[in-house]
Amino acid sequence: MHTGEQHTSTQRPSPGEGGRGAALLIGALAFAVVFLLIVGVTVAYLVLRPGGNGGAVASPSAEVSQSADTPSPGTGEETDTASAAPTDVEEERCWRPETPERTSSNPSGTLRGGGLQFIPPAVYDQRGTPVGVSYADDLQGAQAQVEDTWYSTVFVGEIAWQPGIEYPGAEVASQKIASCFYSANIWGETKGRSLDDEVTEPVTIAGLPGYRTTATINFAQSPMERTSATRLVVVVLETEQGPSVFGTETAVGVEEHEDAAVEAYESLTGIA
Repeated sequence: MHTGEQHTSTQRPSPGEGGRGAALLIGALAFAVVFLLIVGVTVAYLVLRPGGNGGAVASPSAEVSQSADTPSPGTGEETDTASAAPTDVEEERCWRPETPERTSSNPSGTLRGGGLQFIPPAVYDQRGTPVGVSYADDLQGAQAQVEDTWYSTVFVGEIAWQPGIEYPGAEVASQKIASCFYSANIWGETKGRSLDDEVTEPVTIAGLPGYRTTATINFAQSPMERTSATRLVVVVLETEQGPSVFGTETAVGVEEHEDAAVEAYESLTGIA
């Protein structure tokens, strides 16, 4: 028998009862966490799904997916935007038509080309297509001999720009034609060529607006006796038949040619 020891009336929970309570508390907390995760994911999906009211962008998988209405590349069903893309064309310096074509007919006493015509002076008694003229077609020229194989020239024609290259307008066209005329391989045995006193300015001739580029081509050495320079005039006008060109290349110092070039310029008109 025990002596001196008595049990009090207060009972303590057994270890087994405390363990079960803790387990129940942990289980309840875990359930609550899982429940909140499920609710959160569901709300996020409803808000952020493609087309939802939350304004979020579509998921990456939606961005790369192709709709049934969009043709696949290489099927020949590409959109017009792709097929209408401009073709890269390399711009040629001093471009000229490969096969020049004469489409105008000369009325009696008048030379015509493109949308322009002029009265050839009497001293310009030879006819032919001028050489060294770029960006032009339907050319008609009249020539006057200076000496040997050297001629002064007056001409008209239509502007013909390189296919695939945008026409830059009358101002640039007149400058390019003058520059290309200067650099053309038409100057025979002359040496030390220079383009001087170049001026481009707006003009209106016979009611037709456009631009005129004038310049003087000087030669340091020239086999000619009557001249050592050429006066160049290039006029590009907007006509009813399209942009057209009038030009003179005149031996400087040959007075009858200089006077005749002025007469031809003053007679220039459009074609009604």
